[in-house]
Amino acid sequence: MTRALTITIGLGLVALLAVLLLLNQCTATRNAKTETRLATGQAGATLVSGSDAATTVGNRMDADAATDQTTRENTNAIRHAEGADAPVSAPVSAAARASLCRRASYRGKPECVQHPDPR
Repeated sequence: MTRALTITIGLGLVALLAVLLLLNQCTATRNAKTETRLATGQAGATLVSGSDAATTVGNRMDADAATDQTTRENTNAIRHAEGADAPVSAPVSAAARASLCRRASYRGKPECVQHPDPR
């Protein structure tokens, strides 16, 4: 083999190696960009999902508070209505109290707290 042929083959191998390294670097860069884009999208989706969940909980709490306020206003109107101090039979009174005690706004009231059996 001649010296020129050996040099040409050597330069060809070096060029081939450079091309292979360049292709590998381009693939790695493209994969990194794709992973970054996916991670950014997932982070954004997580933020939106968390925000939606917080909004849902807040809306539910507002609705519950409004319902409880209406219940308290209704009870106040009933207790201050004409004839509210008239005697009511014990079973009717117990049924009404049990009905009110199932509402969240009355659970902490003394007449709604169930006391343990004294046995």
